[in-house]
This record gives sequence, C-alpha cells and structure tokens, in this order.
Amino acid sequence: MPKTTSSVIRLAKTKDASTIAELSRSQIENELPWRWRPGRVQHHIKAADSTVIVSESENVLSGFAITSFADTTAHINLLAVNPMFRRLGIATSMIRWVTLSCRVAGIGCIRLEVRANNTSAIECYANLGFQMVGIRKGYYEGREDAQLMTLMLINSDMEAQRPK
Repeated sequence: MPKTTSSVIRLAKTKDASTIAELSRSQIENELPWRWRPGRVQHHIKAADSTVIVSESENVLSGFAITSFADTTAHINLLAVNPMFRRLGIATSMIRWVTLSCRVAGIGCIRLEVRANNTSAIECYANLGFQMVGIRKGYYEGREDAQLMTLMLINSDMEAQRPK
C-alpha cells in the first residue's frame, strides 16, 4: 500500500467508464444491485448536467466522483477511492475540486447520501464542512439507511446579492 503518492485529478474520458463502474461495484454497490454499469457512467461523462472526475495515482485510476448539477444545487452521486490509495487525501482533493467547480458556477449547495455505517466517509465529509441534515430510511434497497449531508456554499446574505 502506498504511503504517499501524487495524484492528478482530471475529467473522466469514456474509456474510463468500465474502470469507474467496477470500482463503484466493488466499493459502493457491494451487496446491492449493480446500477452504475459502464453505460450509465458513460452517460454522465457525456451529459451537460453532470461531471465525472477521476484521480490518477501511479498510472492507476485511484478514485472517482460523479456529480449532477441543477440550477442552484449539486448532488454527489458517487465518490470512491481504490482501497490501495485510501488515507492519502484523494477523496478530500476530489471533494475540493467539486466544491471549487460549484463555487465558480454559482451553485449554493452540495448534497450527498452516505451509508449511515460508513463512519470514515462521514468523518471526511464533516471535516470538509458537510453537515448531517437527515436520514433516509432504507435508502439502500431497503437494507441500509443513508445519512443526507449538505454543504452550503452560499449563505442567505450572498443569495440576496445574487443577480436575478
């Protein structure tokens, strides 16, 4: 397991879809139906209302994030880091990349769901300013609850100054 690594974050390419889907299957969708297959990932790579980023470390796809955008909100659909590259700041770097992109785009809020028992992910998100705002009972196929977390990027004072 690497102790340190340099990683590069870039926009995903369609050729990355299979690797992203496999990482999703093994790290996020384990024990659940496989919904994020390569075709669905490719759709999000190409879609105008979403962004898929990957982190590359030592010529390996070490992580990814899939984010969808609406007028004033963003939703992190999926975020995973290859277990060989965990605890190296890759998730933090990808979340900061998404957050900066949202700020530039004038997005006021980022939302996500995380398995209620995934304490390391919850801690990572909390350290980056996300707050737990609710529980979605049975969110994962009726088997597991999800914590709904939100990061507010624009407060009410800033919203009042936003051009209409």
